[in-house]
Amino acid sequence: MKGEVIKVLKNIKRVWIIILLAMIGFAIQIVALSKSLNYDKDDRTQNFLHGNIDFVSNRTDKSDELNELIDEFEKMYPNVHVNLELIGDVEEILERKAAVGDLADVTLVPASIDKREFSNYFLPIDDLGFNGDNIYDYISGLGSDNLLYTLQTSSLWMGVIYNKEIFNNLDIDTYPKTEDEFFNICSKIKNNGIVPIALNYRQSWIMNTWIDTIPYLYNVHMEDKLIGESKDVFSSDGEIYKSLNFVKKIYTLGYCESDMVNYDWAQCKEDIINGKTSMIIWNSDFINQLVDLGMDKNDLGMFPIPETNVIKMSGDYRMGISKNTKYPDASKTFLKFLFEEDRYANAVNIMSSLRGSQDNLKMIDELNKFNLPVIFQESIATKNDEESILHDKYTYLRKSIGLDYTFIQNYITSEDTKKIEKEANDKWRLYRDK
Repeated sequence: MKGEVIKVLKNIKRVWIIILLAMIGFAIQIVALSKSLNYDKDDRTQNFLHGNIDFVSNRTDKSDELNELIDEFEKMYPNVHVNLELIGDVEEILERKAAVGDLADVTLVPASIDKREFSNYFLPIDDLGFNGDNIYDYISGLGSDNLLYTLQTSSLWMGVIYNKEIFNNLDIDTYPKTEDEFFNICSKIKNNGIVPIALNYRQSWIMNTWIDTIPYLYNVHMEDKLIGESKDVFSSDGEIYKSLNFVKKIYTLGYCESDMVNYDWAQCKEDIINGKTSMIIWNSDFINQLVDLGMDKNDLGMFPIPETNVIKMSGDYRMGISKNTKYPDASKTFLKFLFEEDRYANAVNIMSSLRGSQDNLKMIDELNKFNLPVIFQESIATKNDEESILHDKYTYLRKSIGLDYTFIQNYITSEDTKKIEKEANDKWRLYRDK
């Protein structure tokens, strides 16, 4: 009897083992099936995502690299075709395209479009996974409705890029901190047959810098001062006056290119590389462009614009998705592809806008040697209601009096800047007091 009981128990145990093994096998099949279904889902996404989209970049010197990126994307998404459009003087062209609703599907964002207008031109891209924790200057990409519309393409700062070899040969061993020191260096360079600095008068995007960026380096709260204190746009202690007066002096003293109207961007780069021109006021990413063209990075240096009070980390152009795109899914997928793994930044050799970049951390550490506060655009982009009202009014007034690159060009070459300043102040007061 006892033997029969043991035999029954052994049979029951064997049955449970068989059941357990069957369950394990079934579970393995379920997992495998799940993976297969997920793969099929990804595969379907790649196959069903379709469209013929246009992509605009200003990097005319990086056609091969950008086309390689596009080839990589099109292999991942074989039913999507990306047309690359490279535009040199991109700002003016994009402004015209925006005005007639003809922006490319994936486009650079014209600086003239204020964040209040983002929703008029671009699609929200909140669903792409970018936020303030993983990308710099996230806040500036938000529209007035607090949705994300644009992404910063790079991290950079504005200053004076110079040829170290020229400085060393002329025994210039300290960077200028005042305008007088700067012009003394310019005089020394010019007396040795070298053009001290390239202004790039005909390039709209560089001319805009003297209004868009440099005045804020003198005072990050410039708008509060102008609007809150009802100051004239051209006052003797004003930041815009200081900025334009500085660039005007460079021209008047003959420290820039002689044929400004015909001097183009390609010639500027060539002259800096060949040692014919010593300096340029532009952003830190430009150093990489010169290196790409064969210049030794050790021969290039950079220092803050004389008499400015901060170093502001910001970005170059922003990117967004045109509101009029016929293929929003394909356009969004391509935009995300460009930013993931720093693909676009690496292709055009610029500093990444992603927070995890070690190169960014290294650059920020190096800036501390100038003993100036280093601030990020996002730290001053967040505005309370009162500041937003002041900013909106400043933007309105600036556009109303035509304070853009054509104004700057006219100011630089004018023989009567006092007349220009008076007319601008009169218009400013007229629109301000309406």
